[in-house]
Amino acid sequence: MIFLDANYLLSLYIETETEHNIALNIWDKIKHEELVISNSIILEVITISNTKIKLEKEKLEGIYNNLNSGRFKIVEDVAFQKNSMKKLLNYLPQRMPLFGCLYIELMEQLGITKIATFDKHFNNIEGVETIY
Repeated sequence: MIFLDANYLLSLYIETETEHNIALNIWDKIKHEELVISNSIILEVITISNTKIKLEKEKLEGIYNNLNSGRFKIVEDVAFQKNSMKKLLNYLPQRMPLFGCLYIELMEQLGITKIATFDKHFNNIEGVETIY
């Protein structure tokens, strides 16, 4: 199983993103694996696509539909939120995004050791292999 981070998916879907070509190369390597996202990944990808990148309506709808197409195993992550906040506090004074802590907690609980991401804060997490 491989967890797909929001920034990886944004780079995969949006041609103007800096890492788009790298994301396509990674996709070629992992597309036959069991790929996991969470409901928070969907929320994060659509929010960034809409408010920061300002994608047009059709592209937003296309990304949303693709994320929910059945291609990815979608994990409900609400149950992991409390432990995610504990992780965030334990990482201090190093600053880790709450979303990152949520995804690390989810991966630990589900036994997922690989993540497709461009976020550097996953590089130093014990037991997590970043796919490049």
